[in-house]
Parts: sequence; structure tokens; C-alpha cells
Amino acid sequence: MNNLNLVSFSLLYNGKDISTDISENVISIEYVDKLKTEADELSVNLEDAARLWQNAWYPDKGATLQLYIRFGGQQLNAGNFTIDEIEGNGSATGDTVSIKAIGATFKKSFRTRRSRAHENKSLREIANTIAGDLGLKVQGNIIDVRPSRTHQYRESSLHFLNRLAEQYGYFFSIRGDVLTFEHYKDIEGRAPSLTFGRSDLISWRVKDNTMQTFTNTRIRYHLPKEKKVISYGVSTDPSDYSGDTLELHGRCENQQQAQLMSEYALHQNNGRMVQGEIETVGNLLLISGNTVRLQQLGKFSGVFLVDGARHTISRDGYKTSASIYRVNTITPNLQ
Repeated sequence: MNNLNLVSFSLLYNGKDISTDISENVISIEYVDKLKTEADELSVNLEDAARLWQNAWYPDKGATLQLYIRFGGQQLNAGNFTIDEIEGNGSATGDTVSIKAIGATFKKSFRTRRSRAHENKSLREIANTIAGDLGLKVQGNIIDVRPSRTHQYRESSLHFLNRLAEQYGYFFSIRGDVLTFEHYKDIEGRAPSLTFGRSDLISWRVKDNTMQTFTNTRIRYHLPKEKKVISYGVSTDPSDYSGDTLELHGRCENQQQAQLMSEYALHQNNGRMVQGEIETVGNLLLISGNTVRLQQLGKFSGVFLVDGARHTISRDGYKTSASIYRVNTITPNLQ
């Protein structure tokens, strides 16, 4: 379906709207939205018959782009991006230029590697420290989990924070100057934002995999100074410990940490048994972190979390594709 007449966009370069200037040259605009702590991406592909983009209009590296998509009376603010790569191509059919940008909050200073230790700080306190260093502020509910000592060793602060938070089932995203934490149970427990039947989808693919799943998980950690062993186990069915057990070897210092780590590890291994991709006509609500209901697909139906989404505006129209995995309805219980 060509819905190009129904979609519009605004593209700002260093704060200036250049949409009208480039509209006739645009081959496609692609916005990739990701759930976890990865930079969103923006690609602008342009015809360059007049060779303006190779000369007078050549973009500055490090310049910023902002994208807004309007469709069906709604608007999606894709956010701010920093130009990271410029590529020119030429052939008998003409010249083109592709501009690729990454989420502006993932600037070079965010990727600087460093080493330091955090002593007896809660996850929120560590997040506040790192956010303060990066000029961000933290929002979201975070359970009071408090490791006695954690090490950041020659890694970026965001990579370290993601590695630490994910042990306990937390993810964060960055929009503007806000670093937002969410627990996987809260994300997956959201009510579906959209419902798609078979006729609503351009294409779909769902795969059901049960070969590498576990019935149970168990963690044991010896604390020599305290002369005690922390032990915890969790099962998909508390009455059945007969299946395969996932053995964990991470450091934990109390039952709270052991429980959070065990539950999330089991979920991480089993939680994507049913996953796939869908493609639809453009839909501004099909974004990472939302859940969607698929129906009329037999055993492949259900509620799915959008793990990542790709919005593409081209001369063929506006389409959205998404990577998804099926979730169970979970009532958050950590707050």
C-alpha cells in the first residue's frame, strides 16, 4: 500500500528545518528504535544529481538531526541524532549520498572507558553517580538492591551500568537528558497498545523454539569472610524440579540478590521461546517497549513485546517492521 500522501516528516539539521529543501531528493528515511541500552539510528538516503551533497551541502560530522514523523493525526518524535557517517555512491543511474546518525545522547563522551569501584552503593545510587557524570538525571522505580562492591574496569559507564542493572532484570533508555529505568516485569506486563489480525500485516514470521530452555535455575555463592553459602533456586513450575537446571556462578551476597538474579536468568533463557518479526503499513505506535496482540495466527497468536522497530519512509510509502517476542501477562511485584 502506497500511503506516501498520508505521511509527512520534519527533519531538522542543527535545529533548522530542511524538510522542504530536501523533499525532492529523498529516496528514503529510516528510523530504528531499540528497547535496550543501544543507540537509536537514523539513515537519510538522498539523490545527488546536482552534487550539492558532495560539495556545498556536505554535512558536518557531529552535526545534529531531529526527526518528526506525522501520520494518521499522530506525531512521533524520533529524537535527536548525531551524524556519524556520510557515504557517497555513483553509478550510471546517478549519484546518491547516505547520511547515518546515532542517538545524540550516545555521544563520544558517553563511550569513554574508565575504571573505578563503587563501595556499598545501591543500584540507584550508582545510577545517580554515573548519570551525574554524564549530565543526565535518573527516573524510574528501582528496588533497593545494594552490592557491597562493584567494579567498573576499562569499560564505558553506560556499558558498566547496563551490565550491573541487567543482572537484576533492569533496563534503561536515554531520551534527552533523562535516563529511565524499568524492570522487565513492568515492561512485559503492559497492556497491548495495538491489535493486529492477519489482514493487518504485510508479512509475519514467528518461530517457536523449545530446544534450549530450562525448567529450573540455581545459584550458589560462597562468602568466605562471613563463612556462609548463599543458595537459591527457582523453577518455572515449583512442583517440578525434574527438568534441566541452569547453574549460575555470579557473585551474590544475600537472598534478595540471589532471587533477582535467578529469576531473571531463567526468564532470559526461556523468555524468547516464541519470537519473530512483523511488517505493517506505517504505525507510529509500533515502537520498542510497547506490547502488541497478534490474533488469527493460530498457535502463533498472543501478546508480544516490541524489542525493536524500524520506520521507513520511501517513495513506495510508509512501512513499519518490528522484532517481537511473546510475553506472559505479569503483575509487577517489585514496587
